Amino acid sequence: MNGGGTNGPLLEVNNLKTSFFVREGVIPAVDDVSFQVERGRVLGVVGESGCGKSVTALSLMRLVSFPGRIVGGEALYDGRDLFRLPEWEMRRVRGNSISMIFQEPMTSLNPVFSIGNQIMESVLFHERVSKAEARSRAIDMLRLVGIPAPEKRIHEYPHQLSGGMRQRVMIAMALSCEPGFLIADEPTTALDVTIQAQILDLIGSLRERLGMAILFITHDFGVIAENAHDVMVMYAGKVVERAGTARILENPLHPYTRGLIGSIPHITQESRGKTPLHAIQGSVPILLELPQGCRFRDRCEEAFGRCTGAVPELVEIEPGHAVRCFKRQEEMEAGMRGRQA
Repeated sequence: MNGGGTNGPLLEVNNLKTSFFVREGVIPAVDDVSFQVERGRVLGVVGESGCGKSVTALSLMRLVSFPGRIVGGEALYDGRDLFRLPEWEMRRVRGNSISMIFQEPMTSLNPVFSIGNQIMESVLFHERVSKAEARSRAIDMLRLVGIPAPEKRIHEYPHQLSGGMRQRVMIAMALSCEPGFLIADEPTTALDVTIQAQILDLIGSLRERLGMAILFITHDFGVIAENAHDVMVMYAGKVVERAGTARILENPLHPYTRGLIGSIPHITQESRGKTPLHAIQGSVPILLELPQGCRFRDRCEEAFGRCTGAVPELVEIEPGHAVRCFKRQEEMEAGMRGRQA
């Protein structure tokens, strides 16, 4: 499980379904999601809070908490289905073949252990090395992520570090066993823009150095534009658009994707104070009270009669560019009829 194969995607997820079973009913947090991540490439997953991005990541790691449960699909990592591995083998995968940077380092790091001990724990669990070798590895990783004086910092505790430093420690911990696949779940949330840029540059340089594939989760299309090869847009538990980053930025097809891109501020001398940001009206629906038909229809400026019926399928409108939208599909069908006439 070290990502050593050469053919096909490193990770292939097919029809993933993860639901939460609560007293009020079943919450379809991730509903029939499929995607692939190639070796050495970055897939950006974009959407507002509550769209299923983090639950997708936790499902891949098999860390969904009760009352949540993976109820369908498969996740093939290097050809093996993560959902069918025994738990003892999955523990060997986490942190070794696949690592995850969690959203909030202060709650993910253990406050009663030094950062050195927490990095060493992962190395000692996954590799047959001595404590001295694990300590040396921890120091090397802290140096790699740009923490000054790592020989000293290794003895410090999370509360003694700034938010940016704690995030770097989380990255060091995630990369300590040189995984083939990294899940970065909002790795720059709550950091100022300077630290954010440093963290993103760091992840990018480490990807190139280690040859990792990355699943990069964010709500910020601006971050995706600079850091991802491919984009998957999620809304209310479903994928609504999927394409290469350049293509989706040049020609976003789904109204939700257009809204997200339209909300990115463009600060230029000519546009300053003249170009209003686009606002998507309303909010992500409660998953226990989903509207009939298209889940985005109540917030969509292009909704029409067909949107209130069935849920649209994810259809490839052009090679490598798929969208879940009746309007775009009808436009494609009309274009095909026009060319045949």
